[in-house]
Amino acid sequence: MKPPLATAAWALATVLLAGLTAFLVARSIGRPEVSAATPGSEADFHQWMHERLDITPDQHAALEPFEHAFETERERLRAEIAQAGRDLAQGVRKGDPESPQIDDALTRLNAAQAALQRATLDHFFAMKRHLDPTQAEKLLEWTHDSIVPE
Repeated sequence: MKPPLATAAWALATVLLAGLTAFLVARSIGRPEVSAATPGSEADFHQWMHERLDITPDQHAALEPFEHAFETERERLRAEIAQAGRDLAQGVRKGDPESPQIDDALTRLNAAQAALQRATLDHFFAMKRHLDPTQAEKLLEWTHDSIVPE
């Protein structure tokens, strides 16, 4: 391959991979986790938290505002991720690997995904401050296990 053709081929492959990633992310948003035993989903986390941490009524009351604020932010960021994924897919459909639409969508997609990860971690650490040391250690273990790939 000639250098310009090789560059175009790599750019097209990158765009296709990014488009597939965006499609899979957008498609999975809102989909519940398959197994309640698998850490990761919000419903799983709340069920686990109440079953395993023995949250007291006072702790529950203290955590409720954090839960509500996080849920609102999570929904907003998931909507941003979904829109950026749709925009990326539309840019890919046009077939121009140099498209500003693709670059913009990728930038927004990456920023929203990073913001969601940061908000989730901030949420866990805010909750940790309202737990006793044993509960906090269990929360950190659950958080660690939900991050580490299987």
